[in-house]
Parts: sequence; structure tokens; C-alpha cells
Amino acid sequence: MSAAVQQPTTADAKGTWRGFSTTETNFIKAEFPDKIEGPSVWDGKELEKTPEKFIYRLTSEDIADIEAALKHFNSLNLPLTEITKETFPLTSFKKVIEAQLHGLFHGYGFSVVRGLDVLKYERKDQAAIFMGIGAYIGSLKPQNGKGHILGHVKDLTYGSTTKSVYNPDEPTTRIYATRKAQPFHVDGTDVVALLCLNEGYEGGLSSVISSHTVYNRLRELRPDIVELLKEPWLWDRKNEHGPDEAPYIAASPITYYKDRLFTFWGPHFFETMTRFPEVKIEEERFEAMRYIQDLCEREALNMKLELGDIQFVQNYQILHARTAYSDRPEATRHLLRLWFLVNPEEVGWDIPFSKGDYDYGYAAQRTVPLEAE
Repeated sequence: MSAAVQQPTTADAKGTWRGFSTTETNFIKAEFPDKIEGPSVWDGKELEKTPEKFIYRLTSEDIADIEAALKHFNSLNLPLTEITKETFPLTSFKKVIEAQLHGLFHGYGFSVVRGLDVLKYERKDQAAIFMGIGAYIGSLKPQNGKGHILGHVKDLTYGSTTKSVYNPDEPTTRIYATRKAQPFHVDGTDVVALLCLNEGYEGGLSSVISSHTVYNRLRELRPDIVELLKEPWLWDRKNEHGPDEAPYIAASPITYYKDRLFTFWGPHFFETMTRFPEVKIEEERFEAMRYIQDLCEREALNMKLELGDIQFVQNYQILHARTAYSDRPEATRHLLRLWFLVNPEEVGWDIPFSKGDYDYGYAAQRTVPLEAE
């Protein structure tokens, strides 16, 4: 079921994927610093002890403001694809979200908004609230080749408690549609947000770590891996490419650009490159992946997303992961997901490689599915 459909707004995105060129090697030669300093560098285990530093708790005034904006949007009888700051007008809570956005790019790089009684709303209103708040973060972009603007993090593999769509062991299956553990990675957009609709039965912990902290630790412990990360790696596009486009791209996992360290890291997009017979991957890169995963598991901040939580993660300086989980028919883990493109001028960042809207240019339409598909 889809609540809204919209034709894509950009036709010039062909030849790009997740902001990267599909026809050229994505690499910028630069002098990297010996150490990253500032608020983007933090100790996960220490920060975990003070959740009040990254969790904002909604007030009654906040909730009243959100519900007033929802009421206004619903009165317009517009499709969900038409949610904007103007059609979802927040007043006092707008300042809270603006502060969250500032923290994403000039603070820890992630945050959680807690206290939304999400089950009091029907699914369309849940989506409208999530997307309406998100309009103050940035513009929405599709998350896959199906053109989904609203994503669903839910098990859709064989044997799931809902419906069986994908083979969990197929290399092109996206991990968010499985119950498997997700290794530390970034998403293919500026900011990703999650809204928890159901915590599930067991497992599914959310983990985050500053990639700037990881960089510093690697400089101390394994400088050879840092040098390896500066080189271009090949990344599998999971069959989400146009008929005349390459099935994989070349991009460096780390880039230093205009005095900022940017991270592009997705082990599940690298390890499946072995499915291409013409590609040979050096073992040292697999060893580097294992080392980074182990380092992140030891030092990351771990949290349990509660019902109604909204988590924001900025993808250039935060790696995030999820532990494996199990479901029951009465407790099936389900999160809504949004991908945002921010206004570089608003956040004060220049972003490398970004090609306009860097849409899935071949997708026929943008959709807002209210159920996982």
C-alpha cells in the first residue's frame, strides 16, 4: 500500500549513485591530519553513561505543536509527498529540530528525540509526523531503486513473521530487510532518520561511533589501514543501477575535503564484489574490514531504540550498526526510515562528490509505501 506517488524531479542524476560518479573514480588527493579534534570526536563508552547529552525528551508543548501541524497538513488533503515546512508548519518545536540539525553537523553527529506516543496515531499520521518533522532537516530522497521515500526497516526474508519477499543469503538483498546483524556502515545520504514503531522480541540494539574517533584510533594502532582507506575501493550497487550503468563504483572510504574528514563505509557493499568474476579483491582489504568492525564493536555507544524514538544520524562522521534480532508474531521489529539531503549553506559544510539531487535517476516514480514491500 502506498499513500503517495510522485514523479522524480531530476533527470540529470544518471551517472551518479549515492552522490558518487558511476563513470569516474571518486577520489580527491589531500593531506590528511595526524589527528581529528573537536566535538565530533567522542568516546562511545563514556558518552553512553550520559544519555541526557544526546537524547531530547519531548514536552507537552512540543507534542501540541506537532499535532497542530499534523491537523493543518491533513486539512489540505495533500499526498504525503507534498509535506514541506509550509504544509507542516511547526512553531516552537521548529527551534528544537533546528538545534538537532546543528548538532548533527557541529556536535556529536547523532541524536535521539524521545517521548512520542506513536501508537495513538494511524499509520498515515505516523508517516506524516515523521516526514513533517524531517522537512526541517532537509529534502527527502529515495532510498532504493523502487523510489521509496519512506523506507521500512523490517524483516521481509523467508521465514519472517509478516511476509517472505527476499532470500537473506542473496548478495543483492539489502540487510535492512533481514534480521541479520548490520556491520558498522554509513547510509547513502547526508542524514538518516529512524522512527521506532515496534521494538521486536529480542535483539536489534542500535550502535553508533564517531568515524573521527575511529580515524584517530587507526592512526595510533594501524596506520597502514588509514593509508588503505585513502585509496579507491569498489562498491557493489546491488543491482540498483540503470540498464546502461555500471553495476559498481570506485570511491575512497575516507576523503579529506576543505578541512573535514568524510567517511563512506559499507562492508556489505564491498564484500559482495566477489560476485563479479572480473574483479579481484586483495585480502588486506577484507582484513581491514574485520579490524574496523572489531574496533567499532569494542568502543561504540550502544542503545535500545524505544517505541516512538526518532534517531537522527549524520552519515559523514558517524558509523552506525544494528545487532541481529528475532521476532514473534506479536512482537515484530519495525522502524520507519527517511533519507535527507541537507542544504550545505544551512549546515555550513561543503560536501564533496555531491551531484545535485543524486537520485536513483532510473526510478520511475517516488513513492511513500505505508507498509514494507
